[in-house]
Amino acid sequence: MVFQKAVHPAATRAYRDPEYRHPALPGNMQRDNFAIIVERVSPRLGVGLAAAHAFVRLAAMTRPSDWTSQVRTPFIYAEAGEVAKMLGLSQPRTRAITAELERAGLIERRTAANGSRSRAAGTGLYFGAAIARVDELMALDDQLTEERQRAIFLRGQRSTAKRYLKHTLERLSEISPYCSEAAAIRQAAAAWPSADRLHRMDLATLAAHVDEADQLCRAGLDLLEKREKTSGGPLENERPYIQDTTKESSVSCNEPVDMQSAGKPAQDKIHVMPPDGGPNCNEKNVDAASGAFKSEFIARLGPQRLFNLASPEMQLYLCGRAEPEYLRFYDFVWAAERRVPELGISPDAWNTAREVMGEDSAMLSILILDARKSEPGNIIFKPGGYLRAMTDRYRRGELHLIRSLIGLSERQRAGHG
Repeated sequence: MVFQKAVHPAATRAYRDPEYRHPALPGNMQRDNFAIIVERVSPRLGVGLAAAHAFVRLAAMTRPSDWTSQVRTPFIYAEAGEVAKMLGLSQPRTRAITAELERAGLIERRTAANGSRSRAAGTGLYFGAAIARVDELMALDDQLTEERQRAIFLRGQRSTAKRYLKHTLERLSEISPYCSEAAAIRQAAAAWPSADRLHRMDLATLAAHVDEADQLCRAGLDLLEKREKTSGGPLENERPYIQDTTKESSVSCNEPVDMQSAGKPAQDKIHVMPPDGGPNCNEKNVDAASGAFKSEFIARLGPQRLFNLASPEMQLYLCGRAEPEYLRFYDFVWAAERRVPELGISPDAWNTAREVMGEDSAMLSILILDARKSEPGNIIFKPGGYLRAMTDRYRRGELHLIRSLIGLSERQRAGHG
């Protein structure tokens, strides 16, 4: 006995319901935009790539106005053989694809008793089933977009762990070349999936791997700290703090916030100045420190001091790693990478900041942005645009991160006073 897959209800009942007799696309959505959405979500509907592409091509054979009409439904009345020719497929393959689309609830096939199609008889391939599901398909598309963004951030976090672990193992090789524990960590890292495999992982598997990579990196850093201690080498957390310059004269510059910017995309032109103030701000003249800081220099700020300057949300992440005085710079990068999507900053804005500024300055930029986002009178409506503005200022040599950290410290002190 041969069992056939059930046809999606939208292709049989919902479309024929009088309420959905002629469903129309909402708002300004047009045929081609909708077809692209269908193609993107097709894997979640059980539709293969070939069938999804065929849907786009079939939709293009209909009148665009029918997709937004309240009195007509888009359809194709050409014979199956003609449709196969237009798709460049064999008739059996075309029949299989249209059957696949019908099972997924994206089209409805109406044929006469002899299998023929005609405009007069009202037979052919109808797209009302898909249009009736527009809200569902748009919600699914939004969900997939969020998942893609999440996957991009997760892959970036794995890249960070891999990079730090590589440098850690290199340092271990220098001071303890025959360390068996380092060899075990190196062997475990060698078994990590390739970057290509990461793209094929589902979110749960990818997140689990990223956690494992983070734990292995921390194990490597723990081992390095132990070996450096026994060999007399410098420990990151024992480096002296940068000289406290908060007692020097400084001016706080907070330019007015554009209250009309809420809700606009993060890539729009920003109206909130980066934390070093506006073009006429005297705070820029407090010191001449460059924004191009080396990792060793930034480490001198000290973990406790950086922790105290971070936002409560970032501090919550950091507390799960270690006591503030034992935090490593890697922990701050790790926490910043998790705050980035929560702040609504796109992967592109974050990656651009890292490429332009380097990971150290990009991390400090997130820490500063995050800490300032809820300051009274300094509401940041568009964190993504704010970060892009900071990146542009860095390119021009106008971003002074250390001075911004000093400003944060002073404002915190004044607030607690």
